[in-house]
Amino acid sequence: MQRVNRHYLAIAVSLLLLPLSPSAVFAADLPLLLSGEVRARNSQPFLAPLTDNWRVELQWLMPEGQVAEPGEIVAVFDGASLQGSIDTETVSLTTAQEKLEQETSQHGEIVLTQQYTLKKELLLLKKAQIDAAIPAKYLSTVDYDSYQVSVVEAQTSVNKAKEALAQAELARDVALTKQRINIRRSAAKLALLEERLAQMSVRAERRGPVVYGKHPWTGERVFVGMTAQPNWVIAEIPALQDLYVEAWLHEVDTDRVTSDMPAVLVFDAYQDSPLQVTVSEMATQPEKRKELGPALFYRLAFSFEESPTFELLPGMGARIEIGGTP
Repeated sequence: MQRVNRHYLAIAVSLLLLPLSPSAVFAADLPLLLSGEVRARNSQPFLAPLTDNWRVELQWLMPEGQVAEPGEIVAVFDGASLQGSIDTETVSLTTAQEKLEQETSQHGEIVLTQQYTLKKELLLLKKAQIDAAIPAKYLSTVDYDSYQVSVVEAQTSVNKAKEALAQAELARDVALTKQRINIRRSAAKLALLEERLAQMSVRAERRGPVVYGKHPWTGERVFVGMTAQPNWVIAEIPALQDLYVEAWLHEVDTDRVTSDMPAVLVFDAYQDSPLQVTVSEMATQPEKRKELGPALFYRLAFSFEESPTFELLPGMGARIEIGGTP
């Protein structure tokens, strides 16, 4: 009896040591199970905005599933730092405008003074020219020469007054132009900050239900209070006319799936209503999906062979059996 048992044990060990080929493993025709989600081919995504920091806090989000109307706010991000920058820049803009008024007044006064000086020197030059025009026969030699010298001196004073006026006008133009540039720069910066603050509240452009996005690292649903990095999909409003089911296939299972391959889909919310679907799309290049693990995954899309009798909404989860039957 012991020898018979040892004989069967030896046979069992030898069978276990035999190498198994992939075809032998799949000979049992076990279905390949995948997790899928209803997706829309066209949708309006709501992305986390770009800020001075590398992340931004989500302060408010319209409840998932609620139908948003065009123009309604769907998500609000923390704009406290932007509001602080706007307040600071508003003060800077007001100060720059006040400085422009002050410099306009100051330089205007200097220019007026130089204009008055030039007019006075021109009058003195005219008087000197009148005196110098008196014929020499009516004047002594000393007086005649003195009048001629006075004309030269008056002309020199006029030239200096003209130069001083030109310098005053140039200084005025440079100072006021520089200050106006500062005002335009400050106003442009303020407008940019206000535009970015407006982007902290994103609005719907179409009517439809709000579907929350997923954290790109953990795969968990977006929630109020979380911090997001720029361009993360916070939510979306999908178009309900063209829906499909998306799933991700592990790289080791690529040989088990081909395009147009039939599969059975069972929604989590409708366990008693399995649907026949077909692999309509299969990616040719794998992608990394942090929420699924360190491996590479191929994107699959499934289309319905017949329209479901119940309402489908983006975000609905489903179990997919490739190789099974309804």
